[in-house]
Amino acid sequence: MTEVSGWLWLIVFIPLLGCEAPLFLEEVAAQHKEATHRSDMFQAAAASDEVIVVVGTMGAVLTSRDGGETWLREVLTDKPFLIDVARCPDGTFAILDVSRKLWLGDGLPGQWQAVAIDTQEALQAMTCDAEGTFWVVGGFSTILSSKDRGVSWRTTSLGEDLHFTGVQILDGQHAFVSGEFGALAHSQDGGESWQPLTPLADDFYSQDALFISPQEGWVVGLSGTILHTRDGGGSWQRQATGTEVPLYGIALNDGVLYVVGGNGTLLRKQLEPGSGWQPIDHGKPIRFYLRAVTPLAEGKLLIGGGYGALHIVSA
Repeated sequence: MTEVSGWLWLIVFIPLLGCEAPLFLEEVAAQHKEATHRSDMFQAAAASDEVIVVVGTMGAVLTSRDGGETWLREVLTDKPFLIDVARCPDGTFAILDVSRKLWLGDGLPGQWQAVAIDTQEALQAMTCDAEGTFWVVGGFSTILSSKDRGVSWRTTSLGEDLHFTGVQILDGQHAFVSGEFGALAHSQDGGESWQPLTPLADDFYSQDALFISPQEGWVVGLSGTILHTRDGGGSWQRQATGTEVPLYGIALNDGVLYVVGGNGTLLRKQLEPGSGWQPIDHGKPIRFYLRAVTPLAEGKLLIGGGYGALHIVSA
């Protein structure tokens, strides 16, 4: 099975024989009592000191208030495809819905409120900055921002027919967006204006990006590729990963970088110069992809992805 970026449609045909049907149905009934289902395709996660929120397909939102020991599950109205989630400084969690909505709440089940996003473009990713501004990116190199919790939106486009798939606000001045065809752009005035950077070689389609300063950052993508820059995206060097599986997410936790990808792959790398990427044997039976990766307290890490994979592992 091929794993691709963007929306993932999965069709599984399971032959049901007469003598096996009762066992299968009992298994399904038992499964629906659990917080995670095998049909879940988790896309993203965010955490505060008190709450973890995980989102996925078919409107699934899972929350935990005990560090991932137990989970509460709810399904949002109309079962939207949820593709990203961010936590804002005021404690609000904002969930991005592909049908051009944000769902806002504090992580308590049953309290999510939908807010429309004023655009016709397909949306791909979001974040929330230190001032509480929502940032959303998507098709036709569109960057949207809202300073009033989604009541009004400011729209910027770089005029290119491409999708931005990632956005990161570093501080009050510096921000980056990344996307298909190797697209990168940088803002040095808090998102008021954006300057395109030299596209990544070979139209590299970054799946996720992480900058730790205006100069240093990483992008990850297909074929086990991780690229590193020390000059703000002016040039990039490929780092050895030891894998060819697609890589979908990157996070920083206590001086260590973590990357997740296909076949349950989890890699780590110290920030110190000279250290390399190493695989982590997390011991979990994950046969499909991992896309969500979020640092937690006490050196732990949340990882999540396809077939209901959702685990807390030691970082």
